[in-house]
Amino acid sequence: MATIARTKKERQKTILVVEDQKYNLLVLKKMLEQSGINVIPVDNGMDAVKVCEQNKNIDLVLMDIKMPVMNGYNAMKEIKKIVPEMKVIAETAYALSGDRSRILDAGFDGYLPKPITKENLDEILSLNLK
Repeated sequence: MATIARTKKERQKTILVVEDQKYNLLVLKKMLEQSGINVIPVDNGMDAVKVCEQNKNIDLVLMDIKMPVMNGYNAMKEIKKIVPEMKVIAETAYALSGDRSRILDAGFDGYLPKPITKENLDEILSLNLK
């Protein structure tokens, strides 16, 4: 995986990963950390909203769509109210025709299909982490 280059003046990039499946979370966390990215893991949308309220150093959110407590759609909308410029990328196993456009039309800034591959993750990071 490509490493996100940093100068001494740049702080480490931080990604909030919202995923209720422990295995998926561990795999994604490992891939991101190998790229030198700080990962904040949470397992539901409500906790994601709370983290965004409390932490202004988040650079990107990777959000599962189907979760307990608060789903990804509602969590994304609440996060955008708190931090309108925050990029929130949907990660989902839903890969039916039209799902991508529905997700983007709902307000997500990108779409990461599951299973997440190194190539797809690298592409999302290069497009959304500056």
